[in-house]
Amino acid sequence: MIKVLKRIFIKNYKNTEDSAVRLKYGFFAGIFGVISNFLLFAGKIIVGVLGSSITIIADAINNLSDMANNFIVIFGFKLSSKPADSEHPFGHARYEQIMALIVSVLIVSIGVLLLKSSIEKIISPNITTVSIATYIVLILSILIKLFQMLLYKDFGKSINSQVLKASSIDSRNDVISTFAVLIATILINVLGNIGFSIDGVFGLIVSMFIIYSSIKLVKETISPLLGEMPSKEFINNLKQEILKNKDILGVHDFLIHSYGPNTYYASAHAEVSSKADIMKIHDVIDNIESEFKQKYNIVLSIHMDPIDVNNEEVKFKKKKVEIILKNLNENIQFHDFRLVIGKTHTNVLFDVVIPFNCNLTLAQVKNALELQYKDEDKKYYFILGLDRV
Repeated sequence: MIKVLKRIFIKNYKNTEDSAVRLKYGFFAGIFGVISNFLLFAGKIIVGVLGSSITIIADAINNLSDMANNFIVIFGFKLSSKPADSEHPFGHARYEQIMALIVSVLIVSIGVLLLKSSIEKIISPNITTVSIATYIVLILSILIKLFQMLLYKDFGKSINSQVLKASSIDSRNDVISTFAVLIATILINVLGNIGFSIDGVFGLIVSMFIIYSSIKLVKETISPLLGEMPSKEFINNLKQEILKNKDILGVHDFLIHSYGPNTYYASAHAEVSSKADIMKIHDVIDNIESEFKQKYNIVLSIHMDPIDVNNEEVKFKKKKVEIILKNLNENIQFHDFRLVIGKTHTNVLFDVVIPFNCNLTLAQVKNALELQYKDEDKKYYFILGLDRV
């Protein structure tokens, strides 16, 4: 069903790298949400008011807020599709992530309002009546929200959209909350208005679930805005892509910056032989950068690091340093290793890569190296840089 809708309403729906296609995905999802959420709001507010059900009325208001969120989605996709300009040279794709954060915060607010209304209903219960129309509206609501969830999830995955993924989770919350409302309605119908408010208790449970899941969603939407680390698998795949070229001996300091969906800038240091033809290496690097743009839509900038691959002393000292570091922690790496050899002493220079989850400090690493080299005939000074992964 969802694939059929894509074919009908989104031209070239498979070309998700195209900003115009992304915009169509966002517009269709937003308009579908506006229409469906308005119909749900209208149906629930009628049966909620007639039956004096605070849970159904709150659920109706939740649908009204969902409709507002859908307008935010449409607005966000429109803004994010704007091309780069002099003030924003990296484009406007992060608008989509900002809108996802706004949607997430609004979901938290709705959960808090529902919590307040539920507590008031528990403290001051009133008579709740149930009709056939109540059941029809609630069952239809669950089915529509379930379809919303699947559509948003599919669209969000297709175009890697945080705001649509957030909307999918919101719809999932609505399915659970409306199902809880349905259970509460059945209990009221069977048990009648007993000594405590079933309506209020179920509203309280639903509101706490919404608040918990939406706070988690806020954290997830903030993460890419702060600049989260890409997955190790993704980084390793890109490194292997560079290392496919025989002239590249090693890759390090690989950094990827995201400025929104499908908008990536990256930099890397590529190790090459110091004896290589610099014009040839320059051409190799140009080809790699061009391939990354075409294949991954990543603007890559590579810094060339020449290394001496024929110096036996460098090879020997490098191997010794590798063993020392592995004995400290097997996850520690290093790069840019070189020696500056003098008459009285030798400077050993390289960058140490210490994982964030490792408690070792650069000073401790340096002390360990100096301890292992203290009995050497020549004096060695370690000049270390620090990288974190």
